Amino acid sequence: MSFKTLLAVVDGAAADTLELAPAVGLARALDAHLSVLVVGEVPPLPFYGYGGQGYAQIWLEESERREARLKAAGAAVEARLACEGLSFDVRPRLAIAEREDNLVARHAIYADLVVLLRAVAGDLGGVEYQVVDGALFDSGRPVLVVPAGIGDRPIGRRVMVAWNSRRTAARALADALPLLLRAEEVTLVLVDPVSGPENHGDDPGADMALVLARHGLKVTVTPVPSGGKPAGEALLATAEDIGADLIVMGAYEHSRLREAILGGTTRAMLERTGIPLFLAH
Repeated sequence: MSFKTLLAVVDGAAADTLELAPAVGLARALDAHLSVLVVGEVPPLPFYGYGGQGYAQIWLEESERREARLKAAGAAVEARLACEGLSFDVRPRLAIAEREDNLVARHAIYADLVVLLRAVAGDLGGVEYQVVDGALFDSGRPVLVVPAGIGDRPIGRRVMVAWNSRRTAARALADALPLLLRAEEVTLVLVDPVSGPENHGDDPGADMALVLARHGLKVTVTPVPSGGKPAGEALLATAEDIGADLIVMGAYEHSRLREAILGGTTRAMLERTGIPLFLAH
């Protein structure tokens, strides 16, 4: 299996300056069709008891202005892709603010991989968070989060896999296999592994390395001590040390609400990594 349909999701507000090169390069490398979903927000629907018909008219006019801007942004993206020699389509779509997850999920179902192109580093914007949430939980598709500033650098030659012997990590490995098969190096990283049949096995990481080796992959197993720090910090530091250009990991071991409150490894990785991050749930 290979990824033959990519859905790149971009925030319409940043579409004019957003780097499309990572999605273009990946589509070209995989000989895949590239769909670009340009997402715009409309304000929440008004309650007529608050401002009456006048407020509803203001909402309608603002929605129409946003739709026009979004169509212009979509046309600009289409013009930029027209000279790339790719199979592609561009879809400008409006969604109610904080409900973009539903929109993304409806489109992600018909793709092999969702690619979120980030416009800036740091905390996830509202649209970005909704993209990850909708794709992972409501479509079942994996997500490749590409940080700002990656440009046309190759993605997936040196892959680091965050392995913890849990379901989501296994799901991520299986979903990422089309990319792993193209990699030159694959490193399984285990943070504070615990030996034993109820944990990581007698030789932590060896069982999964053997599974991957049967696919023809050369795999290195690297246990990493956290030193009492959050697992995300250990993973990011290790990725930098080994020169990884892609991190593969399972997303959200806890519920979405719990991760949102406590932060969680997934969110920390999303917001701090400068390396493309492949997530599956």
